[in-house]
Amino acid sequence: MTTSTTTINVGIVGAGNIARGRHLPCFKKHPNVRLVAISDVVADLAASAAQEYEIPGIYTDYRDMFEKEHLDAAIICTPNKFHAPASIAALEAGLHVLCEKPMALDPAEGRAMLDAANKAGKILSIAFHYRHMANVRAARRIVDSGELGDIYMVRVHALRRRGVPSWGTFVQKHIQGGGAMIDFGVHLLDTALWLMGNPQPVEVCASISQRLGKAPNVNPWGQWNYQEFTVEDQAAAFVRFANGASMLLECSWALNIPESYENISLSGTDAGMEVFPLKVNKAHLDMLTSWKPDWMPGERDNPGDVQAADFVSAILEGRQPVSQAHQALQTTEIVDAIYRSAEAGAAIRLG
Repeated sequence: MTTSTTTINVGIVGAGNIARGRHLPCFKKHPNVRLVAISDVVADLAASAAQEYEIPGIYTDYRDMFEKEHLDAAIICTPNKFHAPASIAALEAGLHVLCEKPMALDPAEGRAMLDAANKAGKILSIAFHYRHMANVRAARRIVDSGELGDIYMVRVHALRRRGVPSWGTFVQKHIQGGGAMIDFGVHLLDTALWLMGNPQPVEVCASISQRLGKAPNVNPWGQWNYQEFTVEDQAAAFVRFANGASMLLECSWALNIPESYENISLSGTDAGMEVFPLKVNKAHLDMLTSWKPDWMPGERDNPGDVQAADFVSAILEGRQPVSQAHQALQTTEIVDAIYRSAEAGAAIRLG
């Protein structure tokens, strides 16, 4: 492996929807990236993606790609079950890694990935692209300014009236590790934790259900495979943190609500903030006031482009990316505790 000061050679692991819909177009357009090779266990998928994005190397085994190509970085776009083994293999081959979310199926896998990154001295970033949205970047600046004061209550909503993935392996627990929570809710959870400053969670109490996913139903994305539906379509959780803060979280793929809804609401001692859409609420001059930005930087940016640029510049500049592996591990630990709490019917202690 030879890293240029201006160009990095990238290999893609997985040629499915997330690779084609986000990572391939975003990295293809980056001026400091050369897409060198792509691997997928389905040879035709790898070949068609290679043709579309003018990628010279085509493989069905990512280990062969890591061994034979002169890569600097790997982008892991596989189903969740393969995130840890593919990422660890890439790190052990001396490559920087951007792995799709979630980090892993469970904390043990996540810790193994983090250990491999530390041992290799390479970047391991997890593709939580919500962090790169203009609203979230602006929200982080507001938090960092101190305007909210001490954040002590957070509400997270990742709710779809109907939005069950009808493609791939999303409804199969043995491959994905879970459903709505690990696929969709994890984005809002990670973002909320990042805005809070990643305090240490100490207790999780949760429930999950699969009341709508196990039968045919209305779904704008098409009918999912309800006969193989082994994951949750809805989850709710309460999380306590060591600093005294609390979080209420709700997520769903399918819920009988008026409309789909995403938001993170942070309540602090000096002000509160809604992230989607961005608004700050406070008491000021004997009044209750709210303000929202008339304009913010990057409103038209594609978060995938910003994410790719951050990963590339982190490699070239020798710094950590916005989404760091130890933070992603905390998210995985909470998701795992949600599933364990729901199964046990009791709160789970962490730390």
